[in-house]
Amino acid sequence: MRPNLSRILIVGTQCPTSAPNSLQPLVSHSACQTKLCTSARAAARSVGALGRAQAGSTLVATVIISALIGTVLCSYLALIANRNQVAMRALAWNTAMPVLEAGIEEALTHLNRDSNSPTANYWTADQVNGKAVYWKYRALPDGSYFYVTNFNVASPSPIIQSAGYVRSPLSDNQYISRVVQVTATNPPSLFGRAIAANGTVKLSGGSTVDGYNSTNGPYDFSTNRNASGGIATNSKQDNAIDVGSAHVYGKAVTGAGGSVSYAGGSVGDLNQTFGIEDGWTGDDMNVSFQTNSPPAGTPFKPQTTQVGISNITYLTASSSTYIYQTDSFVSNDKTRPMIVTGNCTLWVTGNFAVLGSGYVYIAPGASLNLYVGGMASISGGGVVNGTGSPANFSYFGLSSNTVLNYNGSADFVGTINAPQANFTIGGGVSVYGAIICNTFNSGGGASVHYDQALNGGGKFMVNSWREL
Repeated sequence: MRPNLSRILIVGTQCPTSAPNSLQPLVSHSACQTKLCTSARAAARSVGALGRAQAGSTLVATVIISALIGTVLCSYLALIANRNQVAMRALAWNTAMPVLEAGIEEALTHLNRDSNSPTANYWTADQVNGKAVYWKYRALPDGSYFYVTNFNVASPSPIIQSAGYVRSPLSDNQYISRVVQVTATNPPSLFGRAIAANGTVKLSGGSTVDGYNSTNGPYDFSTNRNASGGIATNSKQDNAIDVGSAHVYGKAVTGAGGSVSYAGGSVGDLNQTFGIEDGWTGDDMNVSFQTNSPPAGTPFKPQTTQVGISNITYLTASSSTYIYQTDSFVSNDKTRPMIVTGNCTLWVTGNFAVLGSGYVYIAPGASLNLYVGGMASISGGGVVNGTGSPANFSYFGLSSNTVLNYNGSADFVGTINAPQANFTIGGGVSVYGAIICNTFNSGGGASVHYDQALNGGGKFMVNSWREL
């Protein structure tokens, strides 16, 4: 059977001849078929090699793409893991702050409640650079803990260092820590001593400075008296506190380099009758007394009421919104007194004077906050605090109040906060309460009896904060 040469010739190679087709016979079937088969096999081999090459290229491309995708995925997972660790460390870093703040709260509570017993409640005494310090460790339920240390605990400006530790994320037995140092102080509007001054303090005439506690009743030499009548001044000069022949039953503290002198008097505990007892003086006073601001509220002028022949200034309004305000006040006769029957605030922008037989009377159950912008001179009948409590009469000297004299016939029962005023007291009267002034000078046996109850709310406050 003759093969279909036309199909073979279409895809193959025509058998060669040496003469035109019209003159040569066809090439024998077997020879041409052999050549055509050889060409077909060569073509098949070429196609197979091409297919294998293409398959290999596809495999290589797949491997490369897979490797790239794997690399990208691994990088992304590493990035996510790193971001997660950074976020967890940031969370731990922030968590350390409330932990160390817990230490600061613990230290402030200890300073306020255990001022006379610095090792109470498991605080440990130690020394740093030769100075006494007190520290405490406390572990918290979540595994965090803090170390807190109090420095200068006997001063009005103690230093607290607190370190908080929290577990480091994804790490065993490792902690992240933060350390903060704060400085605390007693607010100057609160009274921690019988007399606190910026300048010199001078006692004379056998004066007595001691303490008592009004929550136990009135001052009593036998049953309600203690050695809390401290004196403190920022003055750094010699004789910054001149005791003279007076007796100070409490500590006497000056500014750095200042000194305490006496001439027949004493400083110390209740049984100290002459000289200065060891450990009852110091020179580390350093307090900045804040300037008093005028009272806030809607002002209205106090009215005078005529009763018979008397012209009485009544203060009756018990309000935190309204205040009494006047340019000046003078009570120079018993027919021209001021009588306070409410819980009142009076702002005298100018001078305040009580003299002759004049007086100011604070009725039982009432209270008076007196702000003075000019000079104040109180004599005559003085200020009679019918409540018997120093907390019910507060004298505030504004920045322009530089002179305050008191020698009335009535004892001063109240507090004086006049950081710019030079305060002089005489006439044998006494102060029951506490005093903040610029300078203090007593004569005629005038005494100061410090009311410990005034310090009940005298909490240490943080006035500076620094992360170490």
